[in-house]
Amino acid sequence: MAIGIILLVLIAAGVFLMFRMSRKDMESQADMPESGIPKGSEEEYRSGMEPCECGIPVMYTLHTCRHCVHLKNFLDENGVVHELVYVDDFADPARKALMAALRKFNPRGSFPTLVLPDGRSVVGFREAQVRDLLHIEQ
Repeated sequence: MAIGIILLVLIAAGVFLMFRMSRKDMESQADMPESGIPKGSEEEYRSGMEPCECGIPVMYTLHTCRHCVHLKNFLDENGVVHELVYVDDFADPARKALMAALRKFNPRGSFPTLVLPDGRSVVGFREAQVRDLLHIEQ
């Protein structure tokens, strides 16, 4: 009986959280311009569309990606100036355009993808490769 009540409470909590998250997503989508570019993210979008034009490394990332967090922390710890493009902040059609730009450097479209101004790229958090490309000593 106690297990049944606990399960019922857990299910109810799960349904409540799912509803709350969906409502939040719907509200944020309602505020999104038709372009799919959130207000204040125009520069981030431009960097993602033309990463080699920034003059600094551009990292395509997701808020929920642990490998992205590791790469960002590594770049920060080593003083590498870089631009972050959080693809999951954008809605279609901007998100589709960013993914098409990303796939020029990483056909799989996976995260993180670090693009250097010269067009070379690193997919995933590959510390040795990033150190080599950015000339970071160990």
